[in-house]
Amino acid sequence: MLQLIRRLLGRQRSTLPPFDFARNRYKAKKEWPPNLRELTERQQFRFERKYKRRLRMKSIKPAWNKWTTIVQWSLIGWVLVYGVFWYDFAKDPMNPRPGEQPFKGIRAWMKSWTDSFWSHTSGSGSREENLRRLESTEVESEKAKERASETATTGFTSLNPAQVQAKLRDQEIARDRAQGFYR
Repeated sequence: MLQLIRRLLGRQRSTLPPFDFARNRYKAKKEWPPNLRELTERQQFRFERKYKRRLRMKSIKPAWNKWTTIVQWSLIGWVLVYGVFWYDFAKDPMNPRPGEQPFKGIRAWMKSWTDSFWSHTSGSGSREENLRRLESTEVESEKAKERASETATTGFTSLNPAQVQAKLRDQEIARDRAQGFYR
């Protein structure tokens, strides 16, 4: 099989004779691997220590270790972020308190932050101010809905459908401006 692969790759068989250790001009200073039975305990310990050190030095792969740690910490971070912001713990069968979301406050804060980030209004201010502003805009929108329902029943009877539509659009724009949204 190996010969077939060599032939396909265009490699020729080596014409060199096999290496003869008996005719080696450069003799080794020490026999390798040494016969451990012939060594004393102290020599065995030194040999093992040296061998382990060499093995450790040979096995260190800085680029592999670096990217392995980067991938591991990225996965750990992603699992934490996913669990806190998106995972639905309420429907999890392993949840000890079914129907309860443990990170409700963090999720609400993040949603309000992303909503303020993508809106045209200024998102400055503390959380309490934003909650007060939200409550006041809810009250104003309820009042605007009541006014719209009153005018819809009383003031639009003499208008044609295009005028009714224009008045409703103007009311929506006024309500949006009162809440801080601009078109």
